Amino acid sequence: MRTEKTGAMLLVTDLPTLTSDNSRAFKDFVRKALEPGQDLVAVDLGKARSVDSNGLGALISIQKTLSGRGGRVRLLHPSPLVNEMFQLLQLDKIFEIVPRPS
Repeated sequence: MRTEKTGAMLLVTDLPTLTSDNSRAFKDFVRKALEPGQDLVAVDLGKARSVDSNGLGALISIQKTLSGRGGRVRLLHPSPLVNEMFQLLQLDKIFEIVPRPS
């Protein structure tokens, strides 16, 4: 995992999975990287092969943290399967999802 800070945005990249194996580390990593004034966390899921319920819980936890400061989580480029899961669970109403470029 890597982060890039650009003004009010924290970009998280190089995430191979978001599962029970790394969801707690992801959540802690993002919370430690957040600085005052950052109200957007963009998570690039372009390389993520899988996201499980623990990964979803970590994303929701980060969303709750940010909503307390008027912020949000943006999910970038999820695979078609992961994107379908977000839609089936209606998480596309909680997160801003930017689809993969065609």
